[in-house]
Amino acid sequence: MSQNKPKWPSGVDAAERVRHVALTQTEPQNAGWIATEADVSRDTAVKYLNRMVDQGDLKETETADGTCYKPDPVTQFLQEVRQLAEEHTLAELTQELNAISEEIEGWKERFEIDSLTELRQSIGSENLTGEDRRERLEVIEEWGYNKEIRESIQLAISLKQSLSTLGTDSMSGDSSTTLPQEG
Repeated sequence: MSQNKPKWPSGVDAAERVRHVALTQTEPQNAGWIATEADVSRDTAVKYLNRMVDQGDLKETETADGTCYKPDPVTQFLQEVRQLAEEHTLAELTQELNAISEEIEGWKERFEIDSLTELRQSIGSENLTGEDRRERLEVIEEWGYNKEIRESIQLAISLKQSLSTLGTDSMSGDSSTTLPQEG
């Protein structure tokens, strides 16, 4: 661990440190790097990383640095859907879907396009200034994010409705309730 990095707060055990470091990476990292960042031995990091792989939280991948670990995208996506379903009402989720749709419709009108693909293609237009291109690139990024979050919200709505239909309506209305946990 570098001299400039703050120490971990007291009470944060080795497993929590390894978990935090491993799950906050966007690129695969090897056990040695994760161990250094988590301020644990390599063997300790490997032990907890292997558990996380077994639980489906991480994926192992082989790189030039050997076996590396990265967050499992399916697990992260499902956790996001669950969190949305637990923390928001159906009305709030529906409102957010509407807001996303309105924002996308506004971009379609403003840029005189029908799709995200058309907006991407428009970046190459010779008629655009550098500022126009930057603005479109920002909108492309936001539009892509909106598509991802829209899918998560739609699944969260389906989850809430399915649980209600099944009679396990632990998420209706009260945003403080949580889904039943396994084990």
